[in-house]
Amino acid sequence: MLNISEIIQTIKQLVEVRIQLIQDEISEQLSTVLARIFLLLLMATVSVMILLFASFSLAFYLSELMYSTYKGFLYVALIYLLIFVFIYFLKDAKSILDSFQKFLRNFIFRKRKEN
Repeated sequence: MLNISEIIQTIKQLVEVRIQLIQDEISEQLSTVLARIFLLLLMATVSVMILLFASFSLAFYLSELMYSTYKGFLYVALIYLLIFVFIYFLKDAKSILDSFQKFLRNFIFRKRKEN
């Protein structure tokens, strides 16, 4: 016959193994999410740098066309002002918010493909 202490010991080991598996799974998912967030922040930083240098390039190009340094920068600022006003009026659009939320949710929390 089985000893009750052996049964209890076996159950304890099973529970410990199950807890360890859950901890490993949680840590793997957390590291995946953090890596994706870091990647998203890195992509945003690079995009801002590209936008910054493209803006300077456009401003200097427009300055050359108009023979006036300040006009080129002024027109670039006006372009950004128009974009800001456009985004301000669209900020409450449900479809845009839903698509942005869906993109972020899919990018950060998507499931990994099993090999």
